[in-house]
Amino acid sequence: MRTCVINVANTSKRIAVMNDKRLDALYLEQQGQQNNVGNIYIGKVVKVQKGMQAAFVDIGLDKNGYLHCKDAPNASSEKDRDIASLLTEGEAIVVQIAKEGIGGKGPKLTAIIEFSGQNMVYLPHGNYVAVSKKIPNESVRENLRKIGQDICRDAEGLVIRTTAQDAERSTLESELSALREKHALMKQRSALKKAPNLLWENYDFVQSTLEAVQKRGVDEIVIDDFDLYQQLSGQSLPVHYYRENEGIFHHYDVEAELERLQKRVVWLKNGAYLVVDQTEAMTVVDVNTGKFSGKNSFEETVLDTNLLAANEVARQVRLRNIGGIILVDFINMKNPSHRKRIEQAMKEALQEDDVRTTIVGFTELGILQLTRKKTKESIEEALMIPCQTCSGTGKVPSDETIVYQLERALWEHRHTEAEAIWVEVKAGVPELMKQDGFLAHLEGMLKLKLFMTVSPKSNVTYEIRHVGTIQDIENRLS
Repeated sequence: MRTCVINVANTSKRIAVMNDKRLDALYLEQQGQQNNVGNIYIGKVVKVQKGMQAAFVDIGLDKNGYLHCKDAPNASSEKDRDIASLLTEGEAIVVQIAKEGIGGKGPKLTAIIEFSGQNMVYLPHGNYVAVSKKIPNESVRENLRKIGQDICRDAEGLVIRTTAQDAERSTLESELSALREKHALMKQRSALKKAPNLLWENYDFVQSTLEAVQKRGVDEIVIDDFDLYQQLSGQSLPVHYYRENEGIFHHYDVEAELERLQKRVVWLKNGAYLVVDQTEAMTVVDVNTGKFSGKNSFEETVLDTNLLAANEVARQVRLRNIGGIILVDFINMKNPSHRKRIEQAMKEALQEDDVRTTIVGFTELGILQLTRKKTKESIEEALMIPCQTCSGTGKVPSDETIVYQLERALWEHRHTEAEAIWVEVKAGVPELMKQDGFLAHLEGMLKLKLFMTVSPKSNVTYEIRHVGTIQDIENRLS
């Protein structure tokens, strides 16, 4: 049974997929920042780099976007793709974010604008019609291609999705009309706004994540927000509203899994364990036999442990969303055939991953090399910051992470008969809670008065000290 668990009742939105009560996929809305992929801007070209055949464009974000010549406007063929002839510094240009910036890099941009719908992707200047190859019936694909060519105007283009295989022509025409209206509105805004400026906001965390989840296949959806439950209840698969006081992620044991994903040590079923160390340059995973001694020969014990580790490494890389160079230091194997079995096991386990991962092979020292495409922040980068006490040798939850953890913990008290709650928190958290009226809004939702004091303990993130009357807590604080 694959269950999609949606936690959106609080400020920080999270979605998990549980496969027979085990975490199979995890999606976290990036905290403290928006996901801007798909957003359209009118930007200003600030630098043209002929040597890189690219331009840097100011779109109003912290970092300038990167636009390669192949994604620039009017680049009709390879020989025409000279960035200096396509763009000039100071020029205004409409661009779309194709990939989020990571680390010190700005977002990757494209001037080939597209609008996504349920059954199609609309390219106002695409000048071609393509149909998803995942539609197995060739005659259905050809029919959809003809419909697409018929309903397109001038230089318009369409990419028809797999979901369109059962759609009527009238449905496709209506959807295309709606996407044209979005494009027209975006063009109208581009004529009125000066660069840099946002013209169209595209990203919806819940909707886009649900699309990705449903492609992998789920048997049911459980949601802790009634409004979203009503929106999704018309779907073909069962949708349930979670109404208990206990947090939905606690109930499905996702919270405990999430805590484990933030730890260095990962225990395997047989008593062996992994140690996961992420650095700026790469991620290193060390495999250790731990308590496992095995019942067969030493070589067989090593192979069994490494096979188990290979599956768990693939799972950890996927759930932690680790990107870039990954080195796995398996327990030393002298038999070349055993190394081949480990490579094959890794390859099979990585098929569960939607993100492109390449197995490079074993080094002379017996370390398996992988590369995984960086799509967004890892779990560690999103939720943790360097520990100030140990001068950056360890990690602790960021203040934003603590705020969202505290909100979820307080939410479980929303039906209490008490008047107030006293919480001790890490220094810096009270100020963050008060920003933009967040604390007042939370008190209104909970119908409780919240008292917050800074904990004298350096290792405390938050601690609920007392739940009771306002007078009682005021007496305790005085």
